[in-house]
Amino acid sequence: MANAFTLAKQHLDANIAEAEGNNISLEAYGQALVWKLIERYQEAGRTSEDIVAEIEYSLANINDDNTFHVSRN
Repeated sequence: MANAFTLAKQHLDANIAEAEGNNISLEAYGQALVWKLIERYQEAGRTSEDIVAEIEYSLANINDDNTFHVSRN
């Protein structure tokens, strides 16, 4: 059984490849993905302040090897 990070990576890798196959840049796809994820969080009732706090927390806690070593629920 895959964990959340493994599953997210598998989906992301497949979707980046699909975007590239449709001549969509990583930057354009990434921006669209972030915007859609934020929309989904808002639809689930999360406030903008909470979403910003989570993004800031994630950025502050990523190591140089791009691995998150702490999690926030």
